[in-house]
Amino acid sequence: MALGTVSNRVIKRYMIAEIPKQIDFEAAAARIARAKRVLVTTHARADGDAVGSALSMARIIRSLGKEATVYFHEPIPPRYVDLPNAATARVWPTNSPVAPVGVAPANSRCHTDDALAWADLALVVDTCATAQLESVAAALGKFNGPKLAIDHHVTRDPIVDEILLDTGAGSCTQIITSLCDAAGWIIDADIATLLFAGLATDTGWFRFSNADAAVYKTASRLIDAGARPNELNERLYNAEPEARVRLMGAVMSSFELRAGGRLAVVRITGDMLRRCGANSKMTEEVINETHRVGTVVASAMFVEPESPEEPVRVSLRSKRDINVAAIARKFGGGGHERAAGLKVREAFSEVVQRVVAAMEQELS
Repeated sequence: MALGTVSNRVIKRYMIAEIPKQIDFEAAAARIARAKRVLVTTHARADGDAVGSALSMARIIRSLGKEATVYFHEPIPPRYVDLPNAATARVWPTNSPVAPVGVAPANSRCHTDDALAWADLALVVDTCATAQLESVAAALGKFNGPKLAIDHHVTRDPIVDEILLDTGAGSCTQIITSLCDAAGWIIDADIATLLFAGLATDTGWFRFSNADAAVYKTASRLIDAGARPNELNERLYNAEPEARVRLMGAVMSSFELRAGGRLAVVRITGDMLRRCGANSKMTEEVINETHRVGTVVASAMFVEPESPEEPVRVSLRSKRDINVAAIARKFGGGGHERAAGLKVREAFSEVVQRVVAAMEQELS
C-alpha cells in the first residue's frame, strides 16, 4: 500500500471534522518521523490488543533509530509476559520516588510527569478515552508536546491532538500493520508476533463478528512476516495458571440466565476470587465462556472491587441484536458494538441491577 493510501472506509471517517483531528497514514508516519523520543502507553488493564499494539509500536519506533519507552498501568498480565519485548515495559507510578528515565530498569516506577517530560511525542494506542487512561489522562493534559493516538474504538475524548482512527478495524494492531505497510516500515518476526497477538485476541481468535475479510488478509500478511499462530495460541491459551482455570469453572457453575435465556449475567465476587486463589486481573475474556450457551445473545460480567477505593468493573458482550457500546455509554463507558466496558463507583449490587435492567430493556 502506498504511503498515504487508505481504504475508502477510513477516508470517509477522516472527512468528519472532530477533536482530536483525524489524520491519515501519511500524516501519522510523518508525526512519528519528527520525534526522537516517544513514550507509548495504552489503557488500564491492558488486554492482548493493548499489549501487542504498545510493544510493537515501541519496537517499530526503535527500528527507525529513535528511542521509545512503553508504560503500562500495571505489570503485564502473566499471559503476555513471554511476548517479544515485554521485559522492556515499565509501569506508571502510583506514589513512588523519582527514577531517572532512561536509567530505570524495566518495570520500575517514576513520577508520571517526569516520564512524559523525557518524551517529545506521546503515543496512545488502543484507546482515546479519558476514563480508560485513569490518572495518566491528567498528566497527558499537562504535556506540552504533540500527542497522537492510534485506535479503533468508537468512544474518544480530546486527550490527544491527532488520531489515526478506523472504527471498522478488528484490532488496533490491524491499523498498525497497515501503517507499517503504508510507510514502508519493516515488520520483522517479533513485530509480526505482537501484531498477530493483538489481532487474534481482539477477534476471539477469529470467532467474533469483527473478523471480516480484511482481518484475515492482515493475519495472512503477519504469518508471512513470521508470526506463528500455533505457537502463539499455545503460549496464550494453554499455559493458564491453576487459579484462573478454577475461576472459569466457578463462573460457569454460577452464571445466571435472564431475558428468557438470551442474557447471561456473571458476578465475580471477592469471595469467589479468594476461593479460587485468583485475582481480578485473571478475569480477562472469562465473559466469552457464557456465549457457548446457544440461547445467549448478550452477556454482562461484573467484577467486585478488591478495595473500597476501586470501581465496579463491568464487561458487556453481544453476539448480535444489541449494541453494548450504546449501553456502556449510558454509564460513562464505551467500546465496540459487540464488546464494551464501563466502571462505576457504586454499590456492587446496585450496579448489577441497573446495568442488567438496561440490557434486558434492549433485548426486549
